[in-house]
Amino acid sequence: RELLGNDVFMTLVYVQAALKEHRRIVAAEEPKILMHTSDCQDPVGCNEDWHAIWWNGMARFLLDGRNPQPYREAVKHFKDLQFGCVSRGCKELMFKIIGEGAAFNHADQFIDEACNRLADELIFEPSLEA
Repeated sequence: RELLGNDVFMTLVYVQAALKEHRRIVAAEEPKILMHTSDCQDPVGCNEDWHAIWWNGMARFLLDGRNPQPYREAVKHFKDLQFGCVSRGCKELMFKIIGEGAAFNHADQFIDEACNRLADELIFEPSLEA
């Protein structure tokens, strides 16, 4: 704490807590299939299986107490799972949405914003005016 300084240490603690909370939210709230593709024969079963595989797959990868996976690694492992009644088209659509990364990129953006804020607050450039 003394090495970092109080401002940096407190920001680090808050960022870490916010990222843990974000990870739990992403794990618990799968992206919803809002529109099924034409090859989807069972929209109800597709939704149920998508929810189940998200919770049993993605959530497990993200929240594993012994080996939590970073977002990109979790998605890579998640793609290899069996998806039951989720149609090929729905699966491809959902991975496209995941790949666009609204939820997953939020963590990186949050870290960037925290770093920029710290830099603005802590880095003083000397004034050339005399």
